[in-house]
Amino acid sequence: MIPRTPDGRLAPPTSVVCDAHREHLTVHAWTFRRENTFLPTDLRRGDDPAGTGDLAAELRTFVGAGVDGLFTDNPDVAVAALGARP
Repeated sequence: MIPRTPDGRLAPPTSVVCDAHREHLTVHAWTFRRENTFLPTDLRRGDDPAGTGDLAAELRTFVGAGVDGLFTDNPDVAVAALGARP
C-alpha cells in the first residue's frame, strides 16, 4: 500500500487501496507498532531501536491513503491519532 524507499522512508502510496475499492473490497493494514525498529526511518525518534517513534503519523498516513481499518499493538495511540470513528 505504502512502500518504503531504499533508505527506509515512506514512499508515495501505490494504487492498491484504490484498486481494491474499485472492486468493492475492504482494505485493512497491519500490524503497526510504535517501536523505532518497526517504523519508517523518517518517523523514528532517537537512536534506540526499542524507543518510541511517531506511530501516530504513520497511522494517519495509511488512513489518508484510504485504508478502511488497521491493526496495531497500540490502540490508544490509534484512537488519539485518528479520533473516535463511528
